[in-house]
Amino acid sequence: MLLDGVRNTASNRISFMGDNGITSLLILQDREMNLERIERSLESLPFERDSIQKKIAALESEIEAGKQRIKEMEVRGKAIETEMGEVENQALKYKNQQLEVKKNEEYTALTHEIELAEAKVSGLEETELKLLYDIDDARETQAKDEVEIKEKIEMESRALSRLDEKEANLKSEIDAAREAVGEAESQVEKQPLSIYRRVARGLKYPIIVPLREAKCKGCHMRVSAAVEVEARKANEITTCDNCGRIVYWDA
Repeated sequence: MLLDGVRNTASNRISFMGDNGITSLLILQDREMNLERIERSLESLPFERDSIQKKIAALESEIEAGKQRIKEMEVRGKAIETEMGEVENQALKYKNQQLEVKKNEEYTALTHEIELAEAKVSGLEETELKLLYDIDDARETQAKDEVEIKEKIEMESRALSRLDEKEANLKSEIDAAREAVGEAESQVEKQPLSIYRRVARGLKYPIIVPLREAKCKGCHMRVSAAVEVEARKANEITTCDNCGRIVYWDA
């Protein structure tokens, strides 16, 4: 880890210059950052799981929506058949009435109604035929779409399984990580630990950063000459006069 490299570099330098508690604090920081990583990962899992479940629900809705469109088309087809039957029955009634009427104008009027009914039936037949073709196309498209969508659902389901594995692994790590933090904290002297805890309030990791070329690697601002001198001496805990982080000299 990069932090391990920083810690080792600091440790070598401090052993030469005199240990002001930075070495043990860097170890503590490293372990606390690891614990925070695990905690944040665990906290994010419900949101990740919810996001995946919503994707699966949306994909399943796509399948159902396609099926529903086909059902609606089939219902329209049945309605057309029903209407066609009603119009054909009406036309038959008109033809039967023609056999009974004696006046030409009545016969002609019935003939006109029969022609209208037959024209309507013809139109309904064309509409029905087109609808049947559309239903066949829709079923074919739905079958292809379902295959693709189910593959996506399977992929998302595997992602859910990986999240479950990740959660189990993180839960198995967190107790060890907490224990490691407690162990590291017990190795820090009271005064450096007190400063570290005070500095850590309101700051994000890293709390302890190297000072290179008179610049704090936390805020990347140039520190005062006094801070640089104190960091070089490494006789006591030194903080950046810009961001407040603990700094150590790293030539």
